Amino acid sequence: MADVRTRFAPSPTGTPESIHLGFVIRALWNYAYAKKNGGQFVLRIEDTDQKRSRADTEAEIFKVLRSFGIDWDEGPDKGGPYAPYRQSERLTLYQEAARKLVENGYAYYDFEAPQREKEEIKAAYDSDEKLKELKIRPKARDERPEAALERVKNGEPYVVRAKIPEDRVFEYEDWILKKKVKFFGKEVPDMILLKSDGFPTYHLAVVVDDVAMKISHVFRGQEWISSTPIHLHVYEGLGESVPNIGHFSVILDPRTGKKFSKRDMTALFGVNTWTSQGYLPAAILNYLMLLGWAPKDNQELFTLSEFVAAFDQNGVQKANPTFNAAKLDWFNSQYLQKLSDEDFFVSARPFVSKEISDEILHKIVPLVKTRVKKLSELGEYLEYFYKQKEPIFDLTDKYKEHVTKALEALEKTNDWNLETINSQLTNLIGENNFKTGDFYMDLRCSIAGSRSTPPINESMEILGKDVTLTRLTDALSVYNKR
Repeated sequence: MADVRTRFAPSPTGTPESIHLGFVIRALWNYAYAKKNGGQFVLRIEDTDQKRSRADTEAEIFKVLRSFGIDWDEGPDKGGPYAPYRQSERLTLYQEAARKLVENGYAYYDFEAPQREKEEIKAAYDSDEKLKELKIRPKARDERPEAALERVKNGEPYVVRAKIPEDRVFEYEDWILKKKVKFFGKEVPDMILLKSDGFPTYHLAVVVDDVAMKISHVFRGQEWISSTPIHLHVYEGLGESVPNIGHFSVILDPRTGKKFSKRDMTALFGVNTWTSQGYLPAAILNYLMLLGWAPKDNQELFTLSEFVAAFDQNGVQKANPTFNAAKLDWFNSQYLQKLSDEDFFVSARPFVSKEISDEILHKIVPLVKTRVKKLSELGEYLEYFYKQKEPIFDLTDKYKEHVTKALEALEKTNDWNLETINSQLTNLIGENNFKTGDFYMDLRCSIAGSRSTPPINESMEILGKDVTLTRLTDALSVYNKR
């Protein structure tokens, strides 16, 4: 196999919080294919939209990728043989390519477009209906090249458009979908390649950069299939060979069954939406590995290196997968359980009130590792360790007897440790023929004010004798005053 070179080329537009999970999937698959085949993974920043590009978003792109363990061989912060890796620093390359395309008859100057180019470029991504309007060929297409060039020399503002042959059939072999895809030229619009400000659109920049950086394999979502004939046209116009182009499935919104909208990208699909709730990057990444790709066996848990070793583009699924938050919960719970107590403590500390000391939290960690799906659950789950909550009385029909007997037994306990607490309460349950589950539920609801807690006897040991007895006494008092 020739040298494998893949690339991930995100745009640093929007806020840092707008980076979504689909962004990670695309980087992951490009990274995995390159590494599986001993190749190079390139990070390229598509910042030609200068009004919307942000330095803090670019910095967040670097941070997010590295938080998932996805690092690059060449990129803006590392350099490489094909630097620079920011498109805004490569303008002369695009302008020269646009000039060459015009000279070769593959593009033309349009002097009316600058008045509407912003709306036109936006419309191309908004809907299929708006895209149909772009298929109407501009009059500038038929202007004599010599006359157009004279207008350029006179300083008239213009854009450069692709000149798509209407009688042409474009086709390519999709290396992921494993099929030949065809397009009829009459259905392909003359898209803008170079804007009036001298900056390229995606259609020109992606081809020029992929050629210059010797990209061998292109992974992208199926929503970009309709752009492929424009790119094939540009490759041909520049006299360059076409890399392997493949399209993978898009992720569907479980609420609508459709592709995520831009608005919902941050609301449900944003990376920060999940990491801010205490989902571990390794767990998120593992879930994303299987969102649109299936291993040859039934293995579900993968480290990044294991995924790279197992990755095979033949396992890429044709059907569009639906995002499943419950499955992500499962992955996160598995990864939380695998953490050492110290690593769990470090990860949990930001999600737990400072009113719980490090010393106490270290004691709590072994009790909760297997009980939470995400670290943000710890806040309310552990609140009773520092805050007395309203007791709950309505779960069993022996509340008063359970709590009264427990209080009497625990008051007599001199050595306050788990072994003694267990012994005292086990004997109490046996002597009074209590139902174990009902008895401990009443204690839990009195001491913690919650139906769901870490093991209640261990909790009592951590809370200490004085706090435990006070809470049982107060709960009983409130019960008697009802």
